[in-house]
Amino acid sequence: MEDLNEQKKSNKKTIIIIVVVVLLSIAAAVGGTLFFLGGVPGMGGESQAAVPTGPQITPSNSVYYSIEPAFVINFNAGKKQRFMQVYVSVKAQNESAIAQVEKHAPLIRNNLNQLFAKQDFESLQSPEGKEEMRQAATQALQDVLAKYGSGETIDQVLFTNLVMQ
Repeated sequence: MEDLNEQKKSNKKTIIIIVVVVLLSIAAAVGGTLFFLGGVPGMGGESQAAVPTGPQITPSNSVYYSIEPAFVINFNAGKKQRFMQVYVSVKAQNESAIAQVEKHAPLIRNNLNQLFAKQDFESLQSPEGKEEMRQAATQALQDVLAKYGSGETIDQVLFTNLVMQ
């Protein structure tokens, strides 16, 4: 009976020793990593000078709005039927411009559908062709907002996904 109690005590001691060794190993690994990588910023005796290095990044106030659902356009390219699917998002500097885009969404969808349908499938194969179509879409939205909106403008139209087949 005494042997059984001693064996249980030695098993508990072994488990405790293993746990302590594992924790010490983890602590040593973290400490070594911090030591070799220069420590934790803001910790230590040296003073951190506020000297900017590199370009300064200012926070963006941009607001994004996704026009749903995606646009699907049919093309007749030679004797083949081709398709294009475009997911469109709008970038603006304030919520009121996005509210105007939402308000005039049917007119905007109509104008973008017409714009996309007028494109030449072959010219859209190049990055330049896609960029020209994106700029034309931006101008189409700005025209709608200028005519029917409250003077708000958008920054640009973004194609978040464009599939052609």
